[in-house]
Amino acid sequence: MFAGKKSAQIREILISESAWEEMTCLFAPSLGIQYAASHYVKNSLDPDEQLLDRRRVEYDIFLLVEELHVLDIIRKGFGSVDEFIALANSVSNRRKSRAGKSLELHLEHLFIEHGLRHFSTQAITEGNKKPDFLFPSAGAYHDTEFPVENLRMLAVKTTCKDRWRQILNEADKIHQVHLFTLQEGVSLAQYREMRESGVRLVVPSSLHKKYPEAVRAELMTLGAFIAELTELYADIP
Repeated sequence: MFAGKKSAQIREILISESAWEEMTCLFAPSLGIQYAASHYVKNSLDPDEQLLDRRRVEYDIFLLVEELHVLDIIRKGFGSVDEFIALANSVSNRRKSRAGKSLELHLEHLFIEHGLRHFSTQAITEGNKKPDFLFPSAGAYHDTEFPVENLRMLAVKTTCKDRWRQILNEADKIHQVHLFTLQEGVSLAQYREMRESGVRLVVPSSLHKKYPEAVRAELMTLGAFIAELTELYADIP
């Protein structure tokens, strides 16, 4: 959470704007992200730093708004254990479901901000699969004349664990896929399995030290990913 002063500032802003509907809208990740991109953000042009800082700000805003909504319900009490469990599950599920979408939206904002404008989100590929990001576009992916070697796919997962295998068949034309994650390290054995399966990890630079030393040089930063693709698609109007 924010240190006391910033937390108090945000709470004061939310309450002073006091339309309940406006506070409710901040549950939508896109609006919280827009707010985070323009408030309480370090003066940095590094997309790796920007992502982590903005995501932290946006989540703190979400928690403050969530408390305003949920605390009143808790204070009223519950008629049964089932009612309590239903609320707890609702809060937990909302947090989980918004985490992934929030991360995708932060990336989308940063891509555009840093000049990477050629991409499609949730495009349909083989078998009705929907990769998180296709580069340079869904149209290029399905264009038989577009060079296959210039296609890229980025999957987004807050953590890898065993779920990384889900991305392997999301874009059959792309043999090496990129996976952006905030997971703080994987085992050497898991990393090797991912690499052998054609997965290249994109990880914020400050998290690289959490990975085995033997693989750190192979990790890609978000800044490097953006720079590589911006150059690759520089000639696309």
